[in-house]
Amino acid sequence: MARLSDAELRELKQGLVAAVVGAGVDDAALSVLIRQLTTDPDALKPVVQLSLNDPSRLAALNSTGLMAGGAGRTLDTVALLAAEALATPFVAISLLDDSTELLAGLNVDDGDCERVRSADLSIGKFTVATGIPFIVDDAKDHPLLAGHPTVLSGAVGAYAGIPIFSDDDDAVGSMCAWDTHAVNWTGGQILVLQDMADLASAKIFRRPI
Repeated sequence: MARLSDAELRELKQGLVAAVVGAGVDDAALSVLIRQLTTDPDALKPVVQLSLNDPSRLAALNSTGLMAGGAGRTLDTVALLAAEALATPFVAISLLDDSTELLAGLNVDDGDCERVRSADLSIGKFTVATGIPFIVDDAKDHPLLAGHPTVLSGAVGAYAGIPIFSDDDDAVGSMCAWDTHAVNWTGGQILVLQDMADLASAKIFRRPI
């Protein structure tokens, strides 16, 4: 992969942020990104990887020991509570290092969802790379997700992810919910997901609640 200039990386990051925030915020940057993705589906990989590789972010994540230790019952309970509050079938606490995604908390049995996978297959990487919520009502129509394997397979039809931050405001993962069909996420659901992301962060970094 050719090394991109700083200007090209900035352009890609602007397009990524525009795509995550949604139409109407920066349509020009979004249009440029869509053209780039049409030519090269992996166009965003360098800017996402730059965020995933950030030393401060990785240090915060590694300090939790979760990437090495795997899932925890406490975080599964947080995911289960979130799923019940949102009335949605799937909720996970996703953590990402530079190459791997771990669903450290999950509301369904392990046999129903893969806990560990390549970061390349993660949807949560877009939340981590931008540090902002990623709310998608219909994944089939979204420029970042329409061609994603989990969307093409029908496993993900709608997605909502809220960043999980360390004590130093590094995004280490996301609190995410998804369904197999399109969903009109409500403001109340997003607020609940934000509250649960804050709870997950407190559990992960052992802060008082």
